[in-house]
Amino acid sequence: MRLLALILFTSYILSSVGQVSIGIIGEPTLNLTAVGDEPKSSGDSIRNLKSHDYTIGLGINIRNQIDRYNAITVIPSFLQTNVLLERQNLQFLDVVHPLLPEIRDFSQAAEKKAFLRYRQQYVGIQILYANRLKAKLPDAKFSLEIGGGLAGYYLMKSDVKIRTEAFAINGQYIHTFSDSTGVESRNYLVNLIGTADLNYKLTPNIILLAGLKLGIPLTSASISEPTLTVFTPGLRVGFRHFL
Repeated sequence: MRLLALILFTSYILSSVGQVSIGIIGEPTLNLTAVGDEPKSSGDSIRNLKSHDYTIGLGINIRNQIDRYNAITVIPSFLQTNVLLERQNLQFLDVVHPLLPEIRDFSQAAEKKAFLRYRQQYVGIQILYANRLKAKLPDAKFSLEIGGGLAGYYLMKSDVKIRTEAFAINGQYIHTFSDSTGVESRNYLVNLIGTADLNYKLTPNIILLAGLKLGIPLTSASISEPTLTVFTPGLRVGFRHFL
């Protein structure tokens, strides 16, 4: 309800000062994790286990076209970040995660692996400025824009999903835990955002967009040691309809 109220309020404010469009935007995103200093007392090294992963974000694109070249966009949105760790060459009696028992599988037929995906799910808002470039394109229906801004998110849920390969634990290959995951997620996330979009005027009232987005975190995703900071470069695809 609060998010809906925010959307309606934002639409009302923007509609009073310029030409407003509203639409849907999807953001397929690459998650790249940077690991902070690791305590010497730490057992398994997160630094040596980290890997990249993929997620997708969704948002409602509310845009105020101030003039022909400048626009402000507000995007109430959902964001998920993932930190994927891969454990290789696991042996009998190794521990994959503190909430799981030791490996009791004696088989040697294939290399035993485990994938630990730490997931953080947020809701928040992006506030972006865009400038239309004065570039001549072959088709007047196309336009190029660059821009940027800030995004703030509130953590709704965090968990860890563990998938084992070539062996099972307690008869299962997938385990999910929401408590004591091993990573203490920060309750909020602040990102600096840069964008570059190609717009296409499908009809006088409908604009299609495709572009690139770079999310640079100003806060880490975790507060436990070692801290995890997730960079989120990705794509932007969607449409807008003028009201």
